[in-house]
Amino acid sequence: MVFVAIMVSISAQAQKIQVVDADGNAIPLVSVLTEDGVLIGTTDISGTLTDVKGATKVVLTHVAYKTQLVSVASLTDGRVTMEDVDYGLAEVVVKPKPYLYTEYYYRAFLYIGDSLRAYGGGIVPVAYEVKNNYKAKIRFVSSRGAFANKAPRWHGSSMENQVENSIKNTFHQPFEKWHKLDRAQEEYRFTMVSAGPDRWCVEIPTNEVVGQVIHSGNLSRTTIDASRVQMYADEVHGREKRLKKNQEDNYQYKYVSIYQLDDGDDTPDITRHVMTMNQWERDIDKGREIRIYYIYTTGHSYMDEAEYKARCKELNEGHACDMTLAELQKYERDHNIPDFSPEQLQAIKRLKKGEQ
Repeated sequence: MVFVAIMVSISAQAQKIQVVDADGNAIPLVSVLTEDGVLIGTTDISGTLTDVKGATKVVLTHVAYKTQLVSVASLTDGRVTMEDVDYGLAEVVVKPKPYLYTEYYYRAFLYIGDSLRAYGGGIVPVAYEVKNNYKAKIRFVSSRGAFANKAPRWHGSSMENQVENSIKNTFHQPFEKWHKLDRAQEEYRFTMVSAGPDRWCVEIPTNEVVGQVIHSGNLSRTTIDASRVQMYADEVHGREKRLKKNQEDNYQYKYVSIYQLDDGDDTPDITRHVMTMNQWERDIDKGREIRIYYIYTTGHSYMDEAEYKARCKELNEGHACDMTLAELQKYERDHNIPDFSPEQLQAIKRLKKGEQ
């Protein structure tokens, strides 16, 4: 009986994993999948997933770290260290041209329950007007990519619209600056509290920790439980209808944003965006719906209108809104986008063939 109790205890401990970076900092929002690409769950703000549901091997993916396959039994106290993606953007040379051209690349996943039901990937070309300090309307946005779907109510167009809205709504400056703005303080009332060298906890007035900011190397990484922040703001500002709806749906929204650290020069903040990850979850009639969008900045340049239209035409003619997975992978390699794990890639291929 003692032996059985010990084995049960060891087994229970092995089901928990905690994911950290090379400095020992927790990594929230790591997607944990089986070898077949089934989503087990995502790590919380402490980088922990409490139960891998009996999986002997798990695939770990995150927008800013290299995908890896790990054997659960080989872990000490369930601890996993993920390796940074060696990803950087060239400095932008300012030229007297009216548009700052930014090219984004996205990956979008939809899970219902633990099953991958839709995937999309592609390119989003965007031009920001320099004269309006990069805060103006986006001149033109279009996605060019591949799409695979076995999900009711989720179409390629809705996915692309959400990707484009995510880009439009990106703060385009690190959280350290954005949270101090009057409109952010009026709505959310954030504070950043030191949690050690180059690390801060993000709190709201209820003293809840709703996120973290970590500086590592030349990057700033922010993770925020945005649904908790929004629900607090809705309660404070009397938006009862939306608050009730989100509570009924067990709504969750978290994001990761990564920026190059400002070295004190006058380079606009938008040129420092590196990656963003958005994850939405909601209960629907068919189960738990989870949407995960990765958005990468793949390049910047200054253009005039003719140059911008020529680039959009090149994308239109080159991909015709229907890039193959092979074309997507070539673009990813050319722009240093982290590789899919073989397990993820097989799940997407099965989905495109209608086998999932």
